[in-house]
Amino acid sequence: MTAIALLALTAALNVPGIPSGWRVGYCAFDIDTGEEVLSRNSDALFRPASTVKVLTTVTALEHLGPSYVYRTSIKADASQGSIWLVGAGAPLLSAEDVTRAAMETVAALPGGRSWNLYLDAGCFFPETHLLGWDESDWDKTYCPPVEPVCIGDNVLQIVVSAVGGSVRVFSYPRLPGLILSHDDVRIGAAGRVSASVSGWEERSPRITLGGTLASGETTTLYKPFAGAPVEMAGYLEDEFGRWGMDVRYAGQGTPGEGAITTATMLSQPLWVLLGSMNKLSRNVISELILRGVSHEASGAPASTRAGCDISGRLLDQILPGVQGWQLADGSGLSRLNLLTPRQLATVFAYGAGSLEFGPEFLTSFPVNGVDGTLFSRLRNLPPGAFRGKTGTLNDTCAITGVLTTVSGRRIALAIMLEIPRGTAWSARAWQDSLISAMHAGF
Repeated sequence: MTAIALLALTAALNVPGIPSGWRVGYCAFDIDTGEEVLSRNSDALFRPASTVKVLTTVTALEHLGPSYVYRTSIKADASQGSIWLVGAGAPLLSAEDVTRAAMETVAALPGGRSWNLYLDAGCFFPETHLLGWDESDWDKTYCPPVEPVCIGDNVLQIVVSAVGGSVRVFSYPRLPGLILSHDDVRIGAAGRVSASVSGWEERSPRITLGGTLASGETTTLYKPFAGAPVEMAGYLEDEFGRWGMDVRYAGQGTPGEGAITTATMLSQPLWVLLGSMNKLSRNVISELILRGVSHEASGAPASTRAGCDISGRLLDQILPGVQGWQLADGSGLSRLNLLTPRQLATVFAYGAGSLEFGPEFLTSFPVNGVDGTLFSRLRNLPPGAFRGKTGTLNDTCAITGVLTTVSGRRIALAIMLEIPRGTAWSARAWQDSLISAMHAGF
């Protein structure tokens, strides 16, 4: 489509012009014919935000396969009286997983004696927050720390209650070392309770609550926490006690050759994890998955840098001879990531068209008007007309995916915007208008 034809199309469908102060790039092409149908700054570098998860997804499926599972193990050596919790960087381990593993270990070992519990966190390079992450985001639920052993997604649910005339606080999951202070929460006129997170350097979870809560009311907050590996070890120690085994946490250590595996906690298969990652844009899952790629490729300790290098090499294979990209993480939280609209659209088309994992790739992304981050977007189109990934920072708005048009054409597209702060909603509406125009016009 020519530029003049595109202008006529967008004018007919009331797509607004590009606002002043926006930097805009987009690329769209027919997946089946390769014909480029739309292009503007398509080879210019933009911050991709969470749309970089598309590249992380392709990298993981290419190197690990859809059925890959993470194995967090418990090992023991009866001759030493030692037990080890061996991390694997598994996303979304649950309290139920730990309880079951503790039971299996107690059943596998002789009773009537004491044991020392050690934490083996050597699978990861010790880096919980990454280059280009804004420290002001560290206490937000979308920015939990990246750890070799995680509890869920390393986010704590906190319920504050003013029912019964006094302030009470509850939290989940149970963190044995949690310091949760609510001395500054008052009962009074309707107000707001806030939470301050600390303990990052000490790797120990500390959360301080403050504010006002009306009598008889409750409020719920969600906050990331520090020190998940040690907290998981402490939780495991408690679970051993529940099953009648005397176990004491003794710090970090590595199992020797005489250790046997007494229990294994299996993650959900990769294709399920990718769905949770992409539909809800869960950043910690993407970082764990990228490090998982690094671990499988190069062994411990896995690092984000090594994972980014693997993603970059794959990008060069998908678009040979195209220069220019910069990757600092697998989630898009880093402001140092740089990709072009053409790279982003091509990677999505590559994943969607893969004979090895195309269906798993596509089903991991949200559908317009149906679920995930596209639940409230593009509702004017038939459900399923667009499947893709969104990405937003305070001055960045991106979207990429596959659009099935009225005529049945499959269009791979990427729209990347750098915008003034506070205009993300307007940017999303502009993107949706352009996608709607392509749906009707191609």
